[in-house]
Amino acid sequence: MLNIRIDNPELEKSLKQTYGDDKQSIANAFLKFVQQEKIKRDISISIEQLDAGEGIPLSQIMRETKEGYES
Repeated sequence: MLNIRIDNPELEKSLKQTYGDDKQSIANAFLKFVQQEKIKRDISISIEQLDAGEGIPLSQIMRETKEGYES
């Protein structure tokens, strides 16, 4: 289990105002935040790859996706 300590009184106050002492709601909000940050990072990496010419043609993606469902 991972424990996170908050050393920011303003953030702690905001969390308590929003979620009270409901630790599960705080954990769910944190999970959602982490997932959104991962998506942002993945999109950023994808854009960098496209800019570097490392993209895969859409026709190839569609063909491989279709083949995956037909197997």
